[in-house]
Amino acid sequence: MKDLRGSVAIITGASRGIGVPIAEALARRGARLVLAARSAEDLGRVSRGLEATGVEVLTVPTDVADRAARAHLVAEAVRRFGAVDILINNAGIVQPSSYERLSTEEIEQQIEINLTAPMALARLALPHMLERKRGHIVNIASIGGLFGIGWVEPYSATKHGLVGFTRALRMACKASGTPVSASVICPGFIDGTGMYADGVRTYGRRASWMLGSSPSETVVASVIKAIDRDRPEIIISPRPVRILLAIGALSPRVGEWLVRKLGMHEIFEAAAQDSGRGRIAPP
Repeated sequence: MKDLRGSVAIITGASRGIGVPIAEALARRGARLVLAARSAEDLGRVSRGLEATGVEVLTVPTDVADRAARAHLVAEAVRRFGAVDILINNAGIVQPSSYERLSTEEIEQQIEINLTAPMALARLALPHMLERKRGHIVNIASIGGLFGIGWVEPYSATKHGLVGFTRALRMACKASGTPVSASVICPGFIDGTGMYADGVRTYGRRASWMLGSSPSETVVASVIKAIDRDRPEIIISPRPVRILLAIGALSPRVGEWLVRKLGMHEIFEAAAQDSGRGRIAPP
């Protein structure tokens, strides 16, 4: 999809974080926007800024963990604009904690928001895309969906699931010959906005030099590239992550050792400890 003028794009998690610049980038390409997030007030603020540039915007306060709210979001997009051409599954949560301190409800909440909601929204949007023979789904996953990351086990598991879902959905679309497609974006630590930036502000801890962090503009550009060029998967990291992935595929034990040496889990472990959710000491 190279010409986005007049297309209709649903963006979840659109009231803050990386969702806002993604919406702005799609607006610059001429898309009509459907912004979804829980806070109506925050959505209104983002909407007013976009509408001032002449963009058509619909805001739909949505808790993506709620099945009825997800259906309402897609129905409202179709009611207002008559189509859904782009779905950006951006909403997500992470809760650094030793796994044994998490409640069942907290685990289920992360699964519902990070994995079930994107899959359910894709199912709701696909019929409209297939009818128009035009559409692209972009799932915002994480490097944590390519490696096992400690202290955020439900988050890492859901992002692994999101990567696998995107690959499978894309394969089915390609095999059936439909022009509808899907892409997954796997960012590492991102500066300026989003979960990592929130963690830096809250706990004052940054990723090690060996891991590094990327500017938020890189994520936005990757989303647009995925749609424009139908890219299957884009990893965002200043370090050669694909080499580490290849090593891990050839030797899981060596890959695990490298992940520990790089300290990929350390910032999450520190955040868990700072919030009082570190490992429970044996009696």
